[in-house]
Amino acid sequence: MNALRQNKAACAYPAMLLNGVCASSGGVVMALLQERYGLSYQWSGLLLAMLSVGNLAAGFAAGMLPAHWGQRRTVLMLAGGAALGYGAMILTGSPWALLAAFTLVGVAKGTTLNTSSALIAAHARERTKCMNLIHACFATGSLLCPLFIAALGMGGLSWWAPMAGLALCGAALWGVFALAGLPGRTGDGARVKNDWSFLRSPRFWVLTGLVFFQNCTEISVTGWMVTYFKDVGILSGPAGQMTVTVIWGAMLAGRLCIAFVFPVKNSFRTLSLMSACCVGTYILLLVAKTPASALICLFLFGLAIAGVNPTAVAAGNALSGAGLGVMLPAAGVGAVLMPYITGAVAQRFGIWAGMLCTVFALMGMTACAVALHRRNDMK
Repeated sequence: MNALRQNKAACAYPAMLLNGVCASSGGVVMALLQERYGLSYQWSGLLLAMLSVGNLAAGFAAGMLPAHWGQRRTVLMLAGGAALGYGAMILTGSPWALLAAFTLVGVAKGTTLNTSSALIAAHARERTKCMNLIHACFATGSLLCPLFIAALGMGGLSWWAPMAGLALCGAALWGVFALAGLPGRTGDGARVKNDWSFLRSPRFWVLTGLVFFQNCTEISVTGWMVTYFKDVGILSGPAGQMTVTVIWGAMLAGRLCIAFVFPVKNSFRTLSLMSACCVGTYILLLVAKTPASALICLFLFGLAIAGVNPTAVAAGNALSGAGLGVMLPAAGVGAVLMPYITGAVAQRFGIWAGMLCTVFALMGMTACAVALHRRNDMK
C-alpha cells in the first residue's frame, strides 16, 4: 500500500517538469504565430489571456469532477489539452481556432498543477518538501523551455517544428498520468461526495488570499519585468531577456533550498519571513539604477518568493481535491487581474507606476502571512 501511494506521488515530478515546458512556452509560441499569421497585438494579448482562463477552469474541474467520474478519467480527459492545443496551432491560423488551442494548453496546465498538488498532499510524507520539489520541477521546465524551442527552430527545420515538439511533450505529459495508476470510480460505482467543510475554515480563506496575492506578484513580475527594464533603460535587447533566466533560476534555487537545505519547521512563520523579504527586495528592485544592481535584486526577489506558493498550499493540511479545486482557481484570478492592472496603470502614468502596483499585492500577501502566523500562535 505504501509503495502504491509513493508511486502515485512520484508521477507528479515528471508531470510538473513537462508542464513547465508546455505551459511556459505561451509567450514564445505567440510571437511565432504572430509572425506566421500576422496576428494583431490585440489578438496576441487575448491568446495569452486564454492560457489563464483555461488554467482557472481546469483547476476547478480537476478538483470537482473526480468525485463523479473518477480521478483517472477526469485527468486523462483534461491533460491531453497541451498535445491537442499545440497540434492545432500547426494546422490553422484562424484566430478563433487559436483561441481554443491556447485555452486547451491552459486546461492542461491547470489540470497538471491541481492533480500534482493533490497527489502530493494526499500521498507524500513530507508535504512541504515535496510541494517545493514539484514546483522546482516546473521551474526547471520553464528554464529549459526557451532552449528547447530555440533548438527546434534551428537547422532549417520547418516553422512549425517548435509546436510539434511541444505537442510531443504534451503527449508525454498525458502518458505520465496514463501510467500513474490513478483511481477511477469507487468499486461499487457509487459517487463520492466532496467534503465542503473547508469552506467554513477562516484559515482556508486566508491561505487562498495569500496565494492570490502571490499569483498577482509572480505573474506581474515575470510578465512585465523585461518591458520594465527596457523602457526605463536599465537593460535592453538580448540582455533584457536574461531577466527570465535570472528569476526562474532564482526560484528553482530557492525551492531546492527549502526542500533540501533549510527544511520548514513552522510554515506560517516561514511564510511571514518570506513575504517580508519579498517586499524589501522588490522595493530595492524598483529603485535599482544599474544593470548589475537590478539583476542582483531580481535574483534576491526570486529567492524570496520561490517558496511562498508551495509552502502555503502544503500548509493546507492535506486539502482534498475539492479544496484545491477551490483554492487554486480562486487564487489564480490574481494571475489574470494583476497583469492587466499593471498595464492599465502603466499606460496612463508610466511603467514605473505600473510596476509599483505590485507593492500593494506584496503587502496583501504579507498581511495574510502575518495573520496566519498570529492565529497559529494563539492556538
